[in-house]
Amino acid sequence: MRTNIELSDQLVAEARKYSKAKSKRALVEEALSAFLAMKAEERRLWTYKDRLNGLLVKTMAVRLRSDTREILRQDRDSR
Repeated sequence: MRTNIELSDQLVAEARKYSKAKSKRALVEEALSAFLAMKAEERRLWTYKDRLNGLLVKTMAVRLRSDTREILRQDRDSR
């Protein structure tokens, strides 16, 4: 996709210190790729936290007579 954007010279200069990109285009593409990877990791962590909280709610309501590992296996296998 072709587009024209105005970039802060100061930000570009700072970013070039940390990048091996040889052009502004490559620098912007690297930044977008890093942004997407960061957001994917955030989503993965939030999904994990939601599942963990769901298990916490389940285990608070139940007196554990069985092994907690078995409860975790059942939750994993239900997906």
